[in-house]
Order: sequence, then structure tokens, then C-alpha cells
Amino acid sequence: MDFIKILQKIKKLQSADETVIGTLYALSEKSILAAMAVAVLTAVFLFSSLSYAIVIWSVVLGCLLLYRLKEAYIFKNMPQTHTIEVWSKRFALTAFATAFLISLLGFAFIHYVEAYYQLFIVTVLVGITAASAISLSADPRIAIGYITVIIFPLIAATLADSHLQMQGILVALIILYYFSQLMMIVRSYKQSLQNRELQESKMMLHDIFKEAPMAIFSYDPQLHITNYNPQFHALFGQHAEEMMGFDLNLLPERKLFAAMQKALEGDSQNYSGAYPVSKDKVLWLEAKCFPFNGNGKRLGGIVIVDDKTKEHFALKELVYMAQHDELTGLLNRRGLKNYMQELIEDKKHHEFYSLLFYLDLDDFKEINDSLGHSVGDHVLIAISERLKAALEEKDEIFRLGGDEFVVVCPYVFEEKAKTKEHAEAYAKKIKDALLDEFVIKGFHLHLQASIGIIIINPKENNIEEIIRHADLTMYQAKKAKKHLSYYDENLDKAQKVLFVLQHELMAAIAENQFEIFFQPIVTIKEDRLVGAETLIRWDHPTKGLLAPADFIPLAIKAGLLGEITWWMVDALCQTIVKWKQEKQWNISYVSLNINARQLLEEDFAQLFLKKLETFGIEPQMIMLEITERSLIDNFEYAQSVINALRKHGVRCAIDDFGAGYSSLSYLKKLSFDTLKIDKEFIKDIVDNPKEAHLVSAILDIGKEFGYKMIVVGVENEAQKRELLKLDERLLYQGFYLSEPMQLDQFTQRYLSA
Repeated sequence: MDFIKILQKIKKLQSADETVIGTLYALSEKSILAAMAVAVLTAVFLFSSLSYAIVIWSVVLGCLLLYRLKEAYIFKNMPQTHTIEVWSKRFALTAFATAFLISLLGFAFIHYVEAYYQLFIVTVLVGITAASAISLSADPRIAIGYITVIIFPLIAATLADSHLQMQGILVALIILYYFSQLMMIVRSYKQSLQNRELQESKMMLHDIFKEAPMAIFSYDPQLHITNYNPQFHALFGQHAEEMMGFDLNLLPERKLFAAMQKALEGDSQNYSGAYPVSKDKVLWLEAKCFPFNGNGKRLGGIVIVDDKTKEHFALKELVYMAQHDELTGLLNRRGLKNYMQELIEDKKHHEFYSLLFYLDLDDFKEINDSLGHSVGDHVLIAISERLKAALEEKDEIFRLGGDEFVVVCPYVFEEKAKTKEHAEAYAKKIKDALLDEFVIKGFHLHLQASIGIIIINPKENNIEEIIRHADLTMYQAKKAKKHLSYYDENLDKAQKVLFVLQHELMAAIAENQFEIFFQPIVTIKEDRLVGAETLIRWDHPTKGLLAPADFIPLAIKAGLLGEITWWMVDALCQTIVKWKQEKQWNISYVSLNINARQLLEEDFAQLFLKKLETFGIEPQMIMLEITERSLIDNFEYAQSVINALRKHGVRCAIDDFGAGYSSLSYLKKLSFDTLKIDKEFIKDIVDNPKEAHLVSAILDIGKEFGYKMIVVGVENEAQKRELLKLDERLLYQGFYLSEPMQLDQFTQRYLSA
């Protein structure tokens, strides 16, 4: 099988291999000179029998051999004369021509000589083919072809000569010789292949060893360094020269030594860690140790060293940056989670209570908005420094982002009561740290923080829940008197209820669970119906009717306010169309509350007017009530929206007038129809004469600017009487007259008469 495979490889050899052709021409010089000598000796020896025929043969062969010598000289000194393909063809052609001339000895001349000379000719031909098999071995195709051209004619001539003594034996011997030469050529080629592969492997290993981007060194079975590559020298510098022959048994890094020692047992080993080159230089290395064997013996080991120093310290830097706040240098939210993970995994956590304080600076946004973010950043840095100076070293401080800080006191006490006492004292210490004014870029600032306190129970291991509870408690602290709050499970339950309600609100829009209610607006003297305010209720599947205060804040938070508002507009428009069709429309207008966020939405005026046009409703039939606060927050844009609406006949009212930031300049600039006086102004109007004077002043202001006045929240007869004394032209609404009513009830009571 190997013989066949070698023959197949010989068949697939390239026609022009520069190395092979060079070898053939180099070996041919000596073999040609030897062939010339053999040709001369053969001519002399056979001249007595073959006369001038052998001389002519010898001369022709000699000329051909001289030509081949010339070819070899030109190839050696001027190889560019021809391409390598041409040189290959020229060599093969002249070699086969030589073989043909030599074969004439056995084919043409052997019949004309005596038995003694015949044996001489056979000997000469055998010798020539034996020598040629060696000189032509670089290209086994030419070698096989060469001896075949010589031997086959000899076999044919021997078979044709019936007078030849021991003819059969001689033919058998020649054939046996021929195949033995073939085997020798194949064996020689196989050996050359193996040598070439071995040489290529050695060269490849040498190149890898020399050019590898990583440091490589070898060591003997006694663990002495025997060799290293340039990268090893580059990595360790002058110390590398000192390490040639170094006894690895003296290596200070014992884990690395153990890996190299174990590799000698036959298994590859890995190592990763620091390696001190000198007092001033420490490398971080990854090493792979391999056994090195040869001829069945353990010759030592090889170590490939990858310098991970830059990557190691870059990774440490990245880890640091990922866990620390860039501004203050404190641990950040990721750092908090990692710290908490270590805390809950500590054995002490099974017995001790810990504390977590969640701080949020009050009114910090105003500092950024008024004084700029640069001042705000310096404030945050100053606060972090104050906290670090005031708190204990074992405690950890974090900045989660914005103006939110966290302080964790680990393993305080084993008793909960003592832990809570400590929490009180510690919260005071935090607040005291912020008492003194902050002088930032010339500004004198006084700050305080709302603090949510979490007592972390022993064995508690849900980090996300701990942080969520702290966040929830901090927001509760903002509402508390001392801006301090402990976590209470009821807070969490309430938060979850609101969360569920918020998601149910999304379904409520799709399932049309809302309903519009109407509260009449009448004259204070005759109780004559003038208009009605439209109010929304959520007919919750399980909680019943919910007022706007129960779900509008959730709608704002969930981004659903716009959808609810436009639902109300559609529902109101459909109701007005129905009233008109049934001849029940006998009021001046119906009012609709518009939240500040909705009013300031892009294209609100255009969309609202388009709705009226679609339903065929006259603009003056609907009055939009806008809270005073929404006007102040973005006055210029609100003014442009209101002007666009009024230009098309839409009535507008200022709702809850006086509860916000009333300004005569706003009343003058805005063209409203109506002012709705907030119920807070009439709550004590019966018992407090000052309130009556205040309401009177507000009414005078409204009259001065030509506004119609509506008083909201009239709840009893006494309040109505006092208002009637102030102005008989007032309009009012409130529970005294009627609570908000469902559509059918309002229609039947006020519009069907």
C-alpha cells in the first residue's frame, strides 16, 4: 500500500520544481564525467569486436554528454537564461537521449560480440543504471524512465538471442535487478520526502520558536532553562540572560514551578498570576507548560508565556471605573450591588443586623437649574467629602446617580432594638454633617436630605428587594416631617397596589371602562342652569367608580394622559351631538378640564379644532378649563395655544384661580372668558370676615378685566348667602346644588324639562 501511495505521489509531482531541477543539474556534473569515462573504456574494450561502430557510438555519446555538461554550467551560472519549466524539459530530453544511446549497447551491439563481451555489456549497463538511479533520484520519474529505457531493450535483446548461454537465468536476473532498482528509487524518494517533511517541521518549529509573538523557553528534566526565544528576552530584559541555565527549583513563584514540574509527568499545565521581575517591576503572566519528548525519552518541557500585564491592569481599571462614580470617586450602583452581595455571603450576616440609609438631597434640582450643573457637581463632591469625614471607616458610602447617596453600616448589632437605636443616632449624624452651609463658587448654600432607613435582617438575601425598599422609603421620607422614614411593609403593599392599578389603567382605555359625569353650573340668584362641568370617572371592574385623583397621576406617570383626554373629548362631543339631535341642548356650554401636559402637547389646538369639525360642534359649546399652575409653568407657549383656540371661538377658563401663582400681568395678557375661584377661598367665608373681603377683592379684579366669575365648592346655604351678598351675577357649582351626576341622570334632571 505504501509503495502504491508513493507511486501516486510520484505521478502527481510538479513538472518544474526549482529545488528538484537544481539538484538534478548539480548531481549530473559528476555522473556525466563518470559516464564519459565509461563510454571511452567501453569503446576501447569492444573495439576489437565492433571496430569503428563502437567508436562512433562513443563519440556521439560523448558529444551529448559534453552538451549536458555545458547545460549544467549555464544553469549554475546563468539560470535566468530560461524559465524553470524550460530547464526541466531540456534536462529530461537530454537525459532520455543519453539513456537511448546507452541502451544501444544492449539492443544493437550485444548480438555481435562473444559471450564474454556480452557479459561485459550487461555489467556496464547495470553499473550505469545503478549510478543513474542515485544521480537522478531527485526526480523519480526521470530516474525510472532512464533505467527503463536502458534495461527494457537489454531484456528484449537477451530474449531474442537464442544462442545466449543461460538465457532464462540472465533474463530473470535482469528483470529482478530492474525491479530492485525501482524499489530503491521509490525507497529513496520516500526517504527524501520524510527528510523534507522533517526539515520543514524543524524549520517551522524554529520559526515558531523564533518569531512567535509570545515568550517561549525550554527546560531539561532537572528543571534548568536550556533555551529561549527573542520575545522571552524582550519580556524579561537583561534578566533573561541571567536566566539561561537557571535552576527553576529556585523560582520564588511556587505555583508556576509546580506547573512546570507536573508538566514533566506528561500532562500540560496552566498558570496565571503575578511574577515579580524586580522590586520595581511586576508582570502578570499566563503560562502554558508542555512536556517535550524525543525518541521515546522525556527531554524536558516547553513553556509558552503570554504577557497579560497591560490587560490585567486595564481590566482592573475597567472594573474600578464600572463600580465607581466618576465625579465623587464613591462606589456606584453596580458597586453597591457587589458590596451587598459580599455582605449577605459573609457569615456575620447570619447573626447581625445591618443598616442601609438612602439619601436624596431636597431641592437639588433648583441648584442645577438656577446656578448651573458645574455648581451642582461641586456640591455633590462636597457632600461626599462631608460624609466620608463624618462617618465611620468601616461604613461604605455610595452615589447612585443624580443627588442620591447610600450609606451601608454592616453588622451593627445582633439585637434589632439596639440596631434601631443606632439607626436613629446615625441618621442624626448624617443630617448633622450637612448642617453647616456649603460655600461653592461664592454661593452660600444650605442643604438637607430626605433619608429612607432600611434595617437589613440577618439572612436576608434579596439585594434587589433591599434597594427597592430603600428607594420607596426615601420617597416616603420626603413627605415626612423630619424627612426621615423607616421601611414599612404597608408602603410596599400600597406601591404594589398602585403598580397593578397603573397596568389595569392601560386595559381600561382599550375596554372603554371610563364614564363622563356632569356637575351643573348655575346662577347664584335664581339657580338657573347656565352650563356644566364634565368630569371623568373610572368604572373599575372590582373597585367601583374611581375619581380622577385616584388614577390621573398614574395616567401621567404611565404616559396615558393624552389617550384619556382625547377619549373625554370624543365622549363629550358624542353627547353634545345626541343632545342636539334630541332637542335637549338648552345650556350655553359644557366645560372640560385640560391638564397642563396635554395643553402643551404639540398641535393640541389644531387637533382639538379638528375634533369639533368632525362632530359638527360649534366651538363656543365647549369651554376648556386650564389650571393656573399650567399657565405659569410655560406661559409663552400656553398663551399661543390659548390664543389659537380663542381665535376660532373656543371659550377658555382659568381653573382654581388663586391657588397657584396669581399675577395681574397674566390676567391682562391672557384673553380668557371665565375665572373659577378655588374652593379654599370660601371654605371659612361664613365665620371669617377677612375671607369675604378677600373673595370680594378677587371678584373686583375679575370684573376689572371683564371675566365671568364662577365660585367652585359651594357646600351649604350659608356660603351661598354670603356670596350672594358680594355679587348677584356670580355663577357657582358645588355639592350644595348637586354632586357630579351620570349622563342619564343629568339629562333627565336638567335638560328634559
